[in-house]
Amino acid sequence: MIDHLRQDHDRLRTIIAELRALLKDDGARIGMCFAAARWALTRELLRHMAVEKQFLRNQPNECAALSTLSAYNPENLERRYREHLARWSAMAIDAQWKDYCRDLREVLTALEQHMDFEERSVFPRAERPAATSGYAPPH
Repeated sequence: MIDHLRQDHDRLRTIIAELRALLKDDGARIGMCFAAARWALTRELLRHMAVEKQFLRNQPNECAALSTLSAYNPENLERRYREHLARWSAMAIDAQWKDYCRDLREVLTALEQHMDFEERSVFPRAERPAATSGYAPPH
């Protein structure tokens, strides 16, 4: 599961880099590449957060509490992202591009900090499933 979560982090970091490259305070408006990257982030992040919650439910209390009580709490991050989505319709983005850029940068930074925290502090404390012998009984 941790390997799966790390792969998610890699995909999210790729999307974040793409979005950051497209965020310009020069008054440029939302374009097709930006819209595609924004929706890719939404799809990947919300799916990842569901997997992460399941992962934390299966961890010892110490590990789950570390994540839950941290400043990089997954519940807070998901709530913040959903608020961001609700606030920024295509019309609002177009009308207030510079404010949108600032808000999205803050969300992306929080997401990066969350992933770094998980990899540095949560994953090393997580229980790994017991290794199997590779033997599978016949059906």
